[in-house]
Amino acid sequence: MSGSSPLEILPPTDDWIFKLLFGDKRNKSILVALLSSFLELPKEEYEIIFLDASLKPEADDDKLGIVDIKVKTKTGKIINIEIQVNPIKNIGKRLSFYKSKLIVEQIGKGELYNVIHSVICICITSYSLFPGVEDYLNNFRFYNPRNGFLFEEIPEEIYTLELSKVPSQNDGNAVWEWLQFLRAKRREEFEMIAESNPEIRKAVDTLYELSADEEVRLEYERRQKAWRDRQSQNEGYYQDGIQKGRDDALLEIARKLQGMGLSAEQIKAATGL
Repeated sequence: MSGSSPLEILPPTDDWIFKLLFGDKRNKSILVALLSSFLELPKEEYEIIFLDASLKPEADDDKLGIVDIKVKTKTGKIINIEIQVNPIKNIGKRLSFYKSKLIVEQIGKGELYNVIHSVICICITSYSLFPGVEDYLNNFRFYNPRNGFLFEEIPEEIYTLELSKVPSQNDGNAVWEWLQFLRAKRREEFEMIAESNPEIRKAVDTLYELSADEEVRLEYERRQKAWRDRQSQNEGYYQDGIQKGRDDALLEIARKLQGMGLSAEQIKAATGL
């Protein structure tokens, strides 16, 4: 398969394509290779099980969360991976919400807290999360800011990986090759990064297969169109809101001018109404 590829290779950073690549049980070794390149876990932990990516609501009116990929390690640690191409507001609060849901859903009524396993949230972005911070890989845990003391019993971690900050030259970090794979767009870029890593070779060939699948391409294009339509609709709402605000302001000015005794013609000249 590596000897041929479709004319256009689908982007691995698209959340749906990412899930087809790394969230398929048949491609477990690809996900394990990605995770083990930066997660600080013992090797035996990577006997992973894929879980339903829906975060169950506690009540009928609770918010339902959907993460891109959700897995459980050998000892019960929960890992969720999310990829974001376009900047979104309140990303920190969103990650905190998902992390909290993943903790709460582990414990049932009457159970003790010792049933709770560690939760690791991973957020990969195509944009800069932390302007002015050079590191593209960051690990956040609960520390005392005064002395750097780690509260190890709090079972929460967040990893962020920012593709926009990854250097073009290999910096020796094991995750660098995988991030180059995610950033790649052209066939020659995919082929170059696949040469020295057999699991990336497998990921590249799987991406080629997905890109050549007509049903996958149609679904990808449908999702892209739906996203563009939402963006266009939101832009329309935004512009309508601006115009309404301007009209309301002009009407208020017109009322004040009228109260000051100005004629209709004078008000029209001043406001354009």
